[in-house]
Amino acid sequence: MADLLPLKFRILHYASKAKDVSANILLQDLKGEYGSDGQFSKKMLSHHLDSLRAVGMIEVTEADFDTNGELVIKYQITDYGKDRLKYLPPAWKN
Repeated sequence: MADLLPLKFRILHYASKAKDVSANILLQDLKGEYGSDGQFSKKMLSHHLDSLRAVGMIEVTEADFDTNGELVIKYQITDYGKDRLKYLPPAWKN
């Protein structure tokens, strides 16, 4: 992709291609694109996921504790979220 999307929109785009999305998965998979961005942290990714959930673009599919006792919440894109993808730049569609 030529240009990076704002991180929140990239998360929505990622969710449109993945079965499950969590802050941990995003940290791993988007590090190459956003690793040098100051907002690329687990805390900020969790905030963006919460924000996308609050407006109905993604929904919780699973919430469980990992082996370290840390809460892991997984999400998937909603139909409303899929509809919002039409606003992405042409290079990011499909």
